[in-house]
Amino acid sequence: MHQPIRHLMPVAIFLVLTTCLTVASPPALHAKAYHPPAREMIQKAEYIALVSLEDPVPIENKGNGSWTYAEVTDAKLKKSLKGTLPAKFKIYGKENFICARCHFPKGESLVFLRKDHDLFVGQAWEISCLPVKAGKASWFSSLDRISPDTETSVDECVRQIRKELKQ
Repeated sequence: MHQPIRHLMPVAIFLVLTTCLTVASPPALHAKAYHPPAREMIQKAEYIALVSLEDPVPIENKGNGSWTYAEVTDAKLKKSLKGTLPAKFKIYGKENFICARCHFPKGESLVFLRKDHDLFVGQAWEISCLPVKAGKASWFSSLDRISPDTETSVDECVRQIRKELKQ
């Protein structure tokens, strides 16, 4: 009668240990990427700008702040909407966070940035860099959305950003 219980002990020990390790593990292991609505991204970005980006270049994981970065892109400032950026600067992306990463591909883009110590990095994962093609940017039909769903003229995007910053 005691034989079946003895047989289940290793399974029970495994389940208890697994549960304890999962609950006690660092929060970063449980982390999921938070994707803010556009309105929040605009408010929380330290820098918002229209920029011209060169091809991203792979780098050895660089970073001394929240993340390490595996890609850097040279940027030329075309128009600053929030914060003071130099005429030329580097944007770091391709974070070591598996759930979400920032990518800054070649071309004209509307970017939402923050500083990670001394590095310019994306504010809101994938939506930190909104490509501009033929004067239109990937944009949000509502600033309460978390992903772009329309193409909007850059002038209209700038107008909405400035209006949101005044509130």
